[in-house]
Amino acid sequence: MQLVKLFLAAAFLSVFASHVLARPATEAESKALVQAVTDFDAAMRGNDYAVVVKTIPPRVLEHMAKTSGMTVDALRGIVIEQMQAALATVKIESFAMDVSKVEYKELPNGEPYALIPTEVVMDAGGADKILAKSQTLALLDGGAWYLLRVNEDQQVTVMRQVYPEFAEVEFPAGSMEALKKP
Repeated sequence: MQLVKLFLAAAFLSVFASHVLARPATEAESKALVQAVTDFDAAMRGNDYAVVVKTIPPRVLEHMAKTSGMTVDALRGIVIEQMQAALATVKIESFAMDVSKVEYKELPNGEPYALIPTEVVMDAGGADKILAKSQTLALLDGGAWYLLRVNEDQQVTVMRQVYPEFAEVEFPAGSMEALKKP
């Protein structure tokens, strides 16, 4: 009986403690997220891939650099080159991260994160355009927001390796559809 009481007390304390640690994003964090998305959007529209790469979470870059046997700066350079090459063959007709529909959530440790509805319309030169819909993950690291696409399994796997607090978080699937050109 004493063991049952002890177990119930421990269970109560763990539930209570998790609610005490849980917190929504502060007003300052919410404003900082809007600014991060605004900066990212401007960088994408201006083909400023150096700024775009700065939105990749630092631990993700460090992990990728380490597994590739290079420095983070060298990796950034390669990512920028790859983005330039990929986007030279595809015209981005529209790009939108809808911060008015951002969904704030909390990790098991109480830290906030956000999912931002994202839509991209691309023209790769074929008969149709492509509409890609997904969620962009915004996560806090060192007090700053970083952005990551979570509709690709490889990116989610790496992110979960370096941010294990996301191990149990399920992300919505993205979608792609063909749009007829006028």
